Amino acid sequence: MKITFKTLDGRTLNKEFIDANDFVCQQNLEIPAIDDSAKVVEVIIDEKPYEFVGNIADLYFKLSK
Repeated sequence: MKITFKTLDGRTLNKEFIDANDFVCQQNLEIPAIDDSAKVVEVIIDEKPYEFVGNIADLYFKLSK
């Protein structure tokens, strides 16, 4: 899983995870992998685009269902 996101200060960054479960687990840590307020630009799951609009917190809640 690969996430491209934009931080509040305007930087665009990428972060990779083993899969969606790994992303959810890392967001549950005391210091999450990506700040919840970062805006999601693009999500790739299993090498396919995943349609999503929102921030990292929204993505976390959607994938943790």
